[in-house]
Amino acid sequence: MARLPDGDGAGAAHGLAHLHAPHLQAPHLHLPHAHLPHGLVCFPRRILPWLEPWFLAYACLGVVQGGMLPLLLPLSAGGTNHAGIIVGVMNLAGLTAPAFGHLADTARLHRPVLLAGMLAVLVALLLMPLPLPLALKAALAALLGLGFAASNTVANMFIVEVRPREEWDARIGALQAISGVGQVVGLLAAGFIGGRFALAFGVAAGLVAAAVPIAWATLRGVRVPDPVPRAHAAAHPPLGGEGWSSAPQRLFHVVTWNGLKTLIREMEMPFARLLLVWFVAFVAIGAVLTMFPLSLIDTFGASPRLPATTYAFASAVSLAVYPLASMVAKQRGARLVLRTGFAIRTAAIALLAAAFLPAFGSIPAVLTSFVVLVLAWPLLGVSGTALAAQLAPGEKGEAIGLFNATSSLAGAAGAFLGGWATGAYGYGAVCMAAAVAVLVATLLAGGAAPEPPAAEPVSGGGPAA
Repeated sequence: MARLPDGDGAGAAHGLAHLHAPHLQAPHLHLPHAHLPHGLVCFPRRILPWLEPWFLAYACLGVVQGGMLPLLLPLSAGGTNHAGIIVGVMNLAGLTAPAFGHLADTARLHRPVLLAGMLAVLVALLLMPLPLPLALKAALAALLGLGFAASNTVANMFIVEVRPREEWDARIGALQAISGVGQVVGLLAAGFIGGRFALAFGVAAGLVAAAVPIAWATLRGVRVPDPVPRAHAAAHPPLGGEGWSSAPQRLFHVVTWNGLKTLIREMEMPFARLLLVWFVAFVAIGAVLTMFPLSLIDTFGASPRLPATTYAFASAVSLAVYPLASMVAKQRGARLVLRTGFAIRTAAIALLAAAFLPAFGSIPAVLTSFVVLVLAWPLLGVSGTALAAQLAPGEKGEAIGLFNATSSLAGAAGAFLGGWATGAYGYGAVCMAAAVAVLVATLLAGGAAPEPPAAEPVSGGGPAA
């Protein structure tokens, strides 16, 4: 059973030194705490030494996928029902990531898979502004999801298969930091562009078009004859905003059919309960987040710049919450952090529901509730990944892959349900139902088996990673 580590995680070499021990095999890997947010808060001193030229390509993808599209897709869809369908289809297509990961890992086609995925995203972005029927818009959204899944599932393998093991943690952390900062930049760009959707899609397409030659040129020399299994590398909680579906950090561990069958055969109640609680909560949360920009504009007549800049502010501040979440998880346990994150989101969504009532509604109350909602994400991102590794039977990488797939599926279901329910009953009703669902998740999150104690450091090495 994996356990939360001890130690402060200041250095990647210290944190992963014990992995060289010959008796430590992949199924017994311990989950590391989140070193990366410490490095991000101390930027640039701890990030700059680990940056690589090809990170710039993923920075461009982060701007587009994590920052611009969460606003562009629902706002340009043409109504709540269409918004839910388009966002849901894109998230659903992200579930194809294991197929692309398997192809890249077995056929040694990491760079071609990356470039093909970027080109698919580019084509979809160029066609999205056209006045197309919903069916074609949904097909383009699926192409977007496929492209991001293909591109991002190979990201961390360019580190794991090329760099020494003692550098993995720091370089993966630097890549996540660049993606998180890219999301904030994308949100600010979307706010600056405002409601000029054709221009926004053009800017997004330009960024992806720039990423293609960057990736082609900087990764030409990456050749590794002996593949390194993904399960040998450390897992990191998603960083940045809501840890968007199909992001590199989400797709580092991808579940395989054999691994999935093994997990199902060996499924234990605490792990199954975690997946169920997480899925229910994030269906509700996904509905709230997907419909927020469109509902804010429709209900209060706000400018499209307002939800973008608010989300950017909240995402930027949330990056500084990761060290606190990691520290509390190590000292008090990941389950407490998970319940706290769910409790904060329950309160924030309930306040958001009240703020959309005609008698009490006001833009400052709406924005404050939404900022609190986003700021709770680091608590969930850190604790959810940690508990998935702690409670999973058997191979931890497969378990984290299933956990990430559950997150993507919940995001898709939340978008579909949120679009339909907002059109039928209003955004306030959606928030009230979501608050109840997340409250139930909060109560159930503390009722599983007791959390294992923190792992003791391996002899001769640093803290468990």
